[in-house]
Amino acid sequence: MTENIYCHKNGLKHINIIDNEGFSALFVVNTPIFDNSGVAHGVEHMVFRGSTAFPHPETLFQLTSLTDAKINASTFTETTYFHCQSQCEHTFMLAINYLLNGLFNPIFNADDLRFEIHDGNNKGVIYQELIGVEQANQESTKSTEESNKDTNENEFCYGGISTSIGELTLNDLTAFHQRFYHASNITLVTANADMEKIADLITLLPKQSTQIKVELGKYRTQLQVNAQENALDSENTENHQKKYSQEINKLITLYHLWLQDPYYQEIDDYKEIENSNKPLITDTDTLPVLSNSNLIPPLITLSNKLVKKANNKQAIGLAIKNIEIKISANKTLLPNLFTKLCQQAKNQLTDNKSISNELNHQRYSAYTSDQRNALWLTAIGVTEKKLANITSYIISAYPLFLVPRCQGLCYATQALTIENSAYLAIYSAFDVNPNTRLKEVPLCLLQLSQDKRFISMSLALAKIKYCRAYQAQSNQVINITATDISNYLQVLANNPHPKV
Repeated sequence: MTENIYCHKNGLKHINIIDNEGFSALFVVNTPIFDNSGVAHGVEHMVFRGSTAFPHPETLFQLTSLTDAKINASTFTETTYFHCQSQCEHTFMLAINYLLNGLFNPIFNADDLRFEIHDGNNKGVIYQELIGVEQANQESTKSTEESNKDTNENEFCYGGISTSIGELTLNDLTAFHQRFYHASNITLVTANADMEKIADLITLLPKQSTQIKVELGKYRTQLQVNAQENALDSENTENHQKKYSQEINKLITLYHLWLQDPYYQEIDDYKEIENSNKPLITDTDTLPVLSNSNLIPPLITLSNKLVKKANNKQAIGLAIKNIEIKISANKTLLPNLFTKLCQQAKNQLTDNKSISNELNHQRYSAYTSDQRNALWLTAIGVTEKKLANITSYIISAYPLFLVPRCQGLCYATQALTIENSAYLAIYSAFDVNPNTRLKEVPLCLLQLSQDKRFISMSLALAKIKYCRAYQAQSNQVINITATDISNYLQVLANNPHPKV
């Protein structure tokens, strides 16, 4: 493994390692917390919400649903991590471009504030998240009162508090972003990245204010000291190992080793990355509006690029050279909070199996919910596994399906296959009204079944994702058509509710 440290023209320090084990990136933003407002947490979410180049809140979910890209972030007391990874360089560069634009040129508006943080009533992604976390804490072995006694009075709640998160304003978010989301206050750590291509993307970003740069100088020394202390915290290290993938953990470890190494800390003249001086033509070009298919234009471009590459060279499933495919879709799991609901749903399906056999093998779907979560589940036939997996990717990318999440009615929603593709599950976590969400599932599936254009535009990427995930040859899915997806969705939408 080789390691090099560079500096982009905007001041962004960039550490890159070469280990030929896939593409990954970690943006480390120094974000000290001064109160319980949750402003750092709020800005983290708004970075994903939209930017000038990627203005639609559906973008993140379409990227992660229709490609193998994994994109996420976490806020801590002194730091915010943004990270992505992919086995495909084209997909990785699209994820990098998405994060760069969100970090340096996000859009903050009133609707985003209401939907992503809190509307003052019961909407808001962060609000729903905090309610869920706080309820989980109350159900832990310690009572809330005992926990408060154990909490250091000088420690702030970096994620915010549900009862006060709605007090955040656009000015609060903008001021925090301008103060800390500056290139000289961010470090990028990557594995196997093309430095020149990233430099080209950075040239398209807006220039940062000199005034902000001077302001940050007041905090830099203390920020580095805090980051070094956090790096030595064994409990934090253990939490990182559990929270992140092996690839991202590697980058986090490298970053903290870099912080502790006086050799690197004393270097002020990192090699500046030269631009390629070539016309910037990439598969990550964006347009300001959604296409008629409601699929973001960069994904349409990416789809054409990958299909052309596969056709010109080799089967889609083997199109990655010198990189071990580590994705394992068979290990896809529901979040832990759905364990009980999943078992209840399976029981419903089992109880109605005999009825299904009597009614000419009519299949059923199970609907289960509690006060905060909703789960829809159906069994996948032996011959339907490829079709079900590809369909789940398309469902998760459909704008109508994403409305509850984008409008702050739930914390997360997704369609996925579980248990070696034995079941197709659709869940909504930390939901304002789980029962309403369950009623909407078949309606959404039916509407998607009729949206042949969206299915057609999404299908190529969904097939590529399936082939990479299962290390399959493209000829195994080449005969699956948009009509097949549409028909399968209609069957799912018309599955009767089991009588229990």
